[in-house]
Amino acid sequence: MTELARLTDGHPQAIAGFTLRQINSSEVEPGAIKAFHLHQRQTDVWYVPPTDRMLLVLIDTRQGSKTEGARMRLTLGAGASRLVRIPPGVAHGVRNLAATAGWIIYFTDVHFSPEPSMCDEGRLPWDYAGAEIWEVTRG
Repeated sequence: MTELARLTDGHPQAIAGFTLRQINSSEVEPGAIKAFHLHQRQTDVWYVPPTDRMLLVLIDTRQGSKTEGARMRLTLGAGASRLVRIPPGVAHGVRNLAATAGWIIYFTDVHFSPEPSMCDEGRLPWDYAGAEIWEVTRG
């Protein structure tokens, strides 16, 4: 068993300042890349089960941020349980590194709306940061 969140009035105790509005999941096929996704208002909190193995790539696109342009690569799952908070303005994408389909479970603090005036879903090309960002090297 893995406890993902303990809530008090919709607020996960381990995620300060975050109000849970929606819980989603996404299946990622072996070797597939889903990228890049971007929100202007929404914070995501991602979890990949320890039995899966995903490469998460983050790129800070927030103008004026101290970390503007910074890139980060994290391996999620791979025998470990952890939550990763992705703030608004940080582009994010994932590559499944496993030989089997894997899952992302994610919390959001904004309800999804398909209405164009309310939708907070932005996209960037999968190779926005260069195709090499998805490469895995052994060393």
